[in-house]
Amino acid sequence: MTDHKSADVPELGYFGTDSPYPRGELLIRSDRLVPGYFRRPDATAEVFDEDGFYRTGDIMARVGPDELRYVDRRSNVLKLSQGEFVTVSRLEALFNGTPAVRQIFLYGNSARACLLAVVVPTEDALDRAAGDARRLRAIVRESLRELVTEAGLNSYEIPRDLLIESEPFTQENGLLSGVRKPLRPALTRRYGERLEALYAELSDREADELRALREAGTDQPVAATVLRAAQALLGQEEGEVEPGTHFTELGGDSLMALSFSQLLKEIYHVDVPVDVVINPVNSLRQVADHIERALASEHRRPTADSVHGPDATRLDAADLRLDAFFDARTIARAERPAGPPPAARTVLLTGANGYLGRFLCLEWLERVAERGGTLVCVVRGSSAETARARLDAAFDSGDPELMERYRRSAARHLRVIAGDIGEPGLGLDEKTWQRLADTVDLIVHPAALVNHVLPYDQLFGPNVRGTAELIRLAVTSRIKQFTYLSTVAVAFGNEAAADESADIRAACGTRDLEGDYADGYAAGKWAGEVLLREAYETFGLPVAVFRSNLILAHPRYRGRLNVPDVFTRLLLSLLTTGIAPGSFYGRGTGDGRAHYDALPVDFTARAVTSLGDDAREGHRTYNVVNPHEDGISPDTFVDWLTAAGHPLTRVQDHAEWLGRFETALRALPDRQKRHSLLPLLHAFAEPEKPLTGSALPADRFRAAVRAAALDEERDIPRLSPDLITKYVADLRARRLL
Repeated sequence: MTDHKSADVPELGYFGTDSPYPRGELLIRSDRLVPGYFRRPDATAEVFDEDGFYRTGDIMARVGPDELRYVDRRSNVLKLSQGEFVTVSRLEALFNGTPAVRQIFLYGNSARACLLAVVVPTEDALDRAAGDARRLRAIVRESLRELVTEAGLNSYEIPRDLLIESEPFTQENGLLSGVRKPLRPALTRRYGERLEALYAELSDREADELRALREAGTDQPVAATVLRAAQALLGQEEGEVEPGTHFTELGGDSLMALSFSQLLKEIYHVDVPVDVVINPVNSLRQVADHIERALASEHRRPTADSVHGPDATRLDAADLRLDAFFDARTIARAERPAGPPPAARTVLLTGANGYLGRFLCLEWLERVAERGGTLVCVVRGSSAETARARLDAAFDSGDPELMERYRRSAARHLRVIAGDIGEPGLGLDEKTWQRLADTVDLIVHPAALVNHVLPYDQLFGPNVRGTAELIRLAVTSRIKQFTYLSTVAVAFGNEAAADESADIRAACGTRDLEGDYADGYAAGKWAGEVLLREAYETFGLPVAVFRSNLILAHPRYRGRLNVPDVFTRLLLSLLTTGIAPGSFYGRGTGDGRAHYDALPVDFTARAVTSLGDDAREGHRTYNVVNPHEDGISPDTFVDWLTAAGHPLTRVQDHAEWLGRFETALRALPDRQKRHSLLPLLHAFAEPEKPLTGSALPADRFRAAVRAAALDEERDIPRLSPDLITKYVADLRARRLL
């Protein structure tokens, strides 16, 4: 070899500017190389560049002046029809380690949304099958599925179907190279036609099965139809799916769960929310139980269709009447309070194991402990013991100080009950429900299905109907205080609704569903606000609504950050790729006035608890935002991270940065990629328009915070370098950096 160089591979995210090591395809030049293919200029152009360098196809990292390290093969990456990049060599290495797989070849293309496989089984698998081809396929598929669960692979990385091959891949049959690596072109030539035929067969089989389910699914027991529906959508064979299996264990994700939900709704004409399908404590058996309960009920529970009309694209606040959610007897029995109640001693908290919920749990535990009271947490679980274990696990992040603070108050003042806000009566038996109705003084409700992709009708159950069920509890036996966690998205773009003193029913009487990102979630929170305003007017229910914006990490406790949120994804992505835009904002913003509206979780929990506790009469709305016109923005965060020793290169052209950023994200290891900004990258397609402060007014919130004197500053906190740079330690604690 007389010379070599590295070439960027932008479609796979490899660049010479990568940090800490430049990466790219290795190109070499040598006197011993042939000059090209005989009379094949097209083939020559494919493997040689304009300077005569041969494209090896090997992705290498330059780890020293004269030291290269192998990273991958350019040909080992496939792009599927949904835009996902799949490193098949890595997956093949993983699958080759399963007990039933001796060799495997994964196949896919950009016209298909799933992978197929050719598998050479092990002798052990052949012996177990005893010549039964059907059993052999089942053994191989089960072996692959077990590894998928252990490795936490994405659904699109799982072969949807496979061919069994009795002849191993060898050098002699031309399927392995001299160093015993699979020869992908040769494997494609041998099996490609059969695999394409399998794709067509799969498509036809799935269409036929789904048609049969829609036409005659109700002729079978509900459990059997649910299993058949899961098998059809997830490419599972008959007998492979057990009633006790969770939907996600079969490779299903939230988008596939949406298709599953819609299919079951078409068959049974009852709502089967995605939340029921992906609920961590629900198996397919519980999904079937949900349908059977709905079919057996004399009174169908309200749905988005029954409240707003079928397939409504405009929601009307006038449709959100309390009598649509609970019976007239409950309304008639509720008596308006004679005056403000005393300080709450028994508090009911939903969503305590959520990100904000756990810090609300801490705040309320310490508050009721001072009063000799009790905090009751409703947590999903098959029993009170499993629900308590889930809550305990939410605090066990490896920070002993946090765990000790929780245990100290929880020992005497915490009661955990297993329930589900999406179910009738919160999933509680009548005795437990009535005891809560008789004893609870205040309900704190941050729980919600937070999904910015699902439509309003899918979020209606847990987020709207669940809120209505808690209102029913709040007005049963005696009137209770109610603290509700909403979102600033309810009021974005609506000046009247943004007013903290406005009646949401008048300020935002209708809401359009346009299919925009997160509009289903925002509409669900709007509906909750409307119902609570109705409850205040009807029963005198004391209500405090907190419209929160982005909630950042805890400034002290290790590992306490919200991994799925957009800000954590952004910082992780910047740190792992090492590149940032010249500015996140458009031109003409060099005056430093751009502002980022977010607050740390400890302050948010403290403010919601204190102000909610004081709201013992009336209806109050607070915009929980950061109103400081301080010029602190993501551009500032990049400066702070760089000053703290984290190298970030700024790319001035926004489009160039976005292209390089996306391809670099796609090249990340799977665990980092899953938590990266990749699914939300469309929000950064163009530079943002800068705001000097919060998009919503916060005069009432700021005055209340100052009056409550929540800390030494007696004000809403500003973002600091310490908080932003702490994210690095938190991401390392989560093993994401």
